[in-house]
Amino acid sequence: MESRMPYTGSNAAATAASDAATRAHSALDSALDKAAPAVNRMVDKAHATIDRVAERAIPAAEAVHSAVNKTQETSTRMMEACATSVRAQPLVAVGVAAALGYLVGRLTR
Repeated sequence: MESRMPYTGSNAAATAASDAATRAHSALDSALDKAAPAVNRMVDKAHATIDRVAERAIPAAEAVHSAVNKTQETSTRMMEACATSVRAQPLVAVGVAAALGYLVGRLTR
């Protein structure tokens, strides 16, 4: 490894400082070389975990979407059935609504 701090002086202290800087750079480079495989393994494991979570989340999201669609379809069918019943017998519908309103009013006093 080349020295990253150029030698500019002629005294022993400057030489010692330059040598110490070179050794520090070498030690840092060596530590990086030793840590890189461990970091790469951690990154690979993180990617694998993300892939597993995504594989499980997709079917769950599809199931939720399907349940929402079924609920919307059921709600629409029930509304249509109720509207058909009210159109067929409007006086009964008004009577039932009045009776329910009276009961709810009495219960909430």
